Amino acid sequence: MKRNHSLGKRLTGAFVLLTFLMCVFFSVTGKLAVDISEKQLVNERLEKVTTQLIDQYHRHELLSTVEDNFYVNDEIPERFRHKRPGVHEVHVGSNEYTVCIRKIGNDTFAVIDDTSDFAITEHTIFTALGVGFIASLLLSAALGIFTARRIIGPLTALARSIERDDPPSKLPALELRNEIGSLARAFAGRTEQLQRFLADEKLFTGDVSHELRTPLTIMLGAAELLEVRLAQSPEDREVATRIRRVAAEASERVGALLLLSQSPDMLGGTQVSLTHLVEREVERYRQLFSDKPIQILFDVPHDEVWVHARVELAGIAIGNLLRNACQYTEQGIVHVQLTARQLTIEDNGPGVPENVRVRLFERFVRGHDARYAGSGLGLAIVKRVVDHLGWQIHHETPEKGGSRFVLHFSADRNTSQA
Repeated sequence: MKRNHSLGKRLTGAFVLLTFLMCVFFSVTGKLAVDISEKQLVNERLEKVTTQLIDQYHRHELLSTVEDNFYVNDEIPERFRHKRPGVHEVHVGSNEYTVCIRKIGNDTFAVIDDTSDFAITEHTIFTALGVGFIASLLLSAALGIFTARRIIGPLTALARSIERDDPPSKLPALELRNEIGSLARAFAGRTEQLQRFLADEKLFTGDVSHELRTPLTIMLGAAELLEVRLAQSPEDREVATRIRRVAAEASERVGALLLLSQSPDMLGGTQVSLTHLVEREVERYRQLFSDKPIQILFDVPHDEVWVHARVELAGIAIGNLLRNACQYTEQGIVHVQLTARQLTIEDNGPGVPENVRVRLFERFVRGHDARYAGSGLGLAIVKRVVDHLGWQIHHETPEKGGSRFVLHFSADRNTSQA
């Protein structure tokens, strides 16, 4: 599971994002509230005071107590004298003044109010909003992490346990009585079902293979004895030889089935000459399909190709691919090419129908052409063997028609020897 995309981080991010948006909303609201308060408490009040003072000035009723902040014409301080009519905020050093300029006829009036205290209050409010903004973000992050650990933590532990392939009884959260506990119990139950199914399948494969070995061994011994007794009759001896060869190959395939029932880690293997193995399979199918007008051409590599594998399994994969190519080719050429990295088997048969290509390696998948009878298991067996060996296989459609199967070997296990 990628940590950068964990549900815990997404939940924490959602908390922080929601808090950020809420803080932005309240900060903007607070700023508007302060601006409105400043306009009503300072600007509008100052304009009313200015109007009253001008009236008193014209009626010669101006009180001496207001002379310190009411100025007329040349009495206006130089720094305020050239301001346009209206309300202005002026900073002088560390102090802030609100100035109301009014022109009536040839006279200019100014009322100057020291609003430093209000500016300090305003700065305090904005500082509190900023501190609250940052504190809210930190609190939301802490709350998101805490919530993620409480809610997502059991789910993360369950995912890691499944990735480690822990036994069903060891899965965490099995005792929880919530959705996560239900999910854990469902995983445990399904895993136990799959394990029982796989165990039964391995036992069935092993039992069938074991039961087939005895009659095949008897057939192989009888064929060898018959081959010796028919030494004076070449034609009959050839029939006995074919029976012996087929019985030996069937016995080999039964042994391979036993290998497939084991875990790939337990298979082991040796260095196998793939060149000789392919030559053997090519010669085998030349004889089996000698009655069809087809040629099997094998491009023997200059250097012998070796792979680390079980020869029985490698033989099944290559043999099934060759048999398919020969079976579905009425006449023409089956081209086999081997390199240090891959084996290519190409034919000029009818090809694979488009509706089958997507499910080509699934069991019991066949084309609709009744001329080519088959069980639909050959390629599925090849895929299973290839997966067991750690190889890869894919199908291509040549430009001239037919089919091309490319078998890629595990690169880190291959060697080429001259």
